[in-house]
Amino acid sequence: MAPGDDLGPERPGVEAGSDADPAEAPEFYLDLAERLRDAHRRANALPEGVRIPVIRRLLTVTEAVKRDPVRASRRLDRMLDELPPQVDDPPTR
Repeated sequence: MAPGDDLGPERPGVEAGSDADPAEAPEFYLDLAERLRDAHRRANALPEGVRIPVIRRLLTVTEAVKRDPVRASRRLDRMLDELPPQVDDPPTR
């Protein structure tokens, strides 16, 4: 890096003030975490034969958040659409 190079908050290809990357907002991560918790609660209420593959998919989504949180969020939305609505009292093991 040469002296005098400006390393402002902008990234290459992203203009200042644009809403190009929602993953930079703390609210994005709070919402994502809440949706992951909801998905795990709903998955735990499923019968065992269905629950285990769904939880495995959720774990892959959780892992993907580290690399590409926006894409993982979209995958999580699709999974939440596929899961049955949350029950009031999931069974305990």
